[in-house]
Amino acid sequence: MPRTEPALAPPQTAPMLSIGELSERTRVPASTLRYYDDLGLVPPAARAAGQRRYSASSVRDVGLIVYLRDVGFTLTEIKQFISGETPSRRELVDRKLTELAEQQHRIQAALDALEHGRVCPADDQMKCARFWSIIEGHQHGLSLQQSHVHAH
Repeated sequence: MPRTEPALAPPQTAPMLSIGELSERTRVPASTLRYYDDLGLVPPAARAAGQRRYSASSVRDVGLIVYLRDVGFTLTEIKQFISGETPSRRELVDRKLTELAEQQHRIQAALDALEHGRVCPADDQMKCARFWSIIEGHQHGLSLQQSHVHAH
């Protein structure tokens, strides 16, 4: 009896995700996914009956966008990061690190100034000479930290 080969199964295509399924898997609202599509960040792989259809890899793509957004990148910076064009990803990261360090410095100065207000011997900060000295120094161009140091 001749040996028969098993019939080849038709090639399987990867299942496509609807925008609702992508939203559910990524916990990102569908309206945000549409916006990301408009920006070219996560375009659908296809359309079926006018509806967006995404490849399974879009879950990872959206995860990257959410991560970058959560660490402080703007959508414009995220688009540059994803595209890999100029500036390089390393340059984008270096810039963001510098920007975040500056923000951290400003936040610490603000915390120090507010902490002074909390422990000020005057019952009312509006009657505290140091408080007004800090404000005056800031009005004259000193940073919050500089005016705080100057007042002490």
